[in-house]
Amino acid sequence: MSDRDLLAYERMWTTERDQWELHRTSAGDLPILKGDPPMAEVICDDDLADLVTARMLAAGVAVIADHGDCQAAG
Repeated sequence: MSDRDLLAYERMWTTERDQWELHRTSAGDLPILKGDPPMAEVICDDDLADLVTARMLAAGVAVIADHGDCQAAG
């Protein structure tokens, strides 16, 4: 991973910050582009994904608890 790889996602915590939110799941935080329909940004490099998420959190991107991980007791 290079700095250029990280810069490719910079818009997510700078110029387009208000268009993104992080959905907190049991697997970690997933960047979601708000819209109709919302779209997930899947980053296959775990280290890069962690850096992008950290930058988004530091910039104040909204974090949404993902209640889809919850299952009703039966």
